Amino acid sequence: MSAITVSGDLIHYEVLGRGRPVVLVHGWIGSWRYWVPTMQQLQLKFRVYALDLYGFGDSAKNPNKYTLEHQIALLDDFMQQLGLPKAALIGHGLGALVVTEFARRYQERVPRLLVVSAPLFNPGDLERRIPAAKKVLVRERPAFPQPQESGPNAPTIMSPSAAMRAALIEAARARKAGQPLPKEFVDMTVPRAEVVADPTPSENPLQAILNGGSLEALLGKCFRRNEPSYEKLSVDVAKTDARAPSGIISTFDPGSMLDTYVLLPMPTVIIHGMDDPIMPNPDEGVWNYVTKDRENLVLPIPLPGVRHFPMLEDERFFRIVNDFLELPDISKIEVKERWRRRTR
Repeated sequence: MSAITVSGDLIHYEVLGRGRPVVLVHGWIGSWRYWVPTMQQLQLKFRVYALDLYGFGDSAKNPNKYTLEHQIALLDDFMQQLGLPKAALIGHGLGALVVTEFARRYQERVPRLLVVSAPLFNPGDLERRIPAAKKVLVRERPAFPQPQESGPNAPTIMSPSAAMRAALIEAARARKAGQPLPKEFVDMTVPRAEVVADPTPSENPLQAILNGGSLEALLGKCFRRNEPSYEKLSVDVAKTDARAPSGIISTFDPGSMLDTYVLLPMPTVIIHGMDDPIMPNPDEGVWNYVTKDRENLVLPIPLPGVRHFPMLEDERFFRIVNDFLELPDISKIEVKERWRRRTR
């Protein structure tokens, strides 16, 4: 068992292999443990890390840090403490939320992004939604703190990482109180897409799905009790603070998440089991929106006969992930079931 300390909280992780770094982020059911088969498949060519987010597995159970902002800051701290200036990110379910938003804020640190069973909902305005042109960070910040002037008379300067974490915490407090986001937070992040439509925020469909039952009930939708994966995941479900998932999804906006995939500059693969009992299949409008003018950068891969955990259900998952990490052009990934944009 490996662990680091982040702001006084213990964060558990495991690592396997040698080579270019890959970071795996789990979903709302389970922990780092269900990534073991993936880590074993990749270890010969890559150094693979899997961590437990706040509230999950063997990491700290701290309700004050169950927001999406804190989980993103956790991933930031994790990569910095492990000496990873950049890494390919793979996120599943809830983890897809974390890695997607992390990639939006720290584009230079994420050369490739893969999301699995991500919450991709049509907000109802995609026909008239117009993402802004790609923009660079308003304020460029290095991935790691830079040397500062030293000495007794040197000014006290907050490191870029510390400044971002402070801004994230203030933003989380503002959201909770229903107040506008702090200007410092807005300045440090990539501008959101501009929408030509009703600016009212989209409804949050995740709350109805994940707050409507226990984690055990969600697990029961994914696997039957006599399946080996059910028993393995149930151990981690028992370790999960039930408040953690709801804290992370409280600020979810389906439209903003789709806009992010439109604006991200790195190659992105989106895998979704077509028989997923938790996350509905993305509709044609969603796929068209995220791939418009980006067919060589965003690759949707629907998997027929697969539920919520492709990494535990289908051997094709490992080949897709390996190709995603190795092929210079992700459009060359050979998958029979890949989605192709329809021309009108």
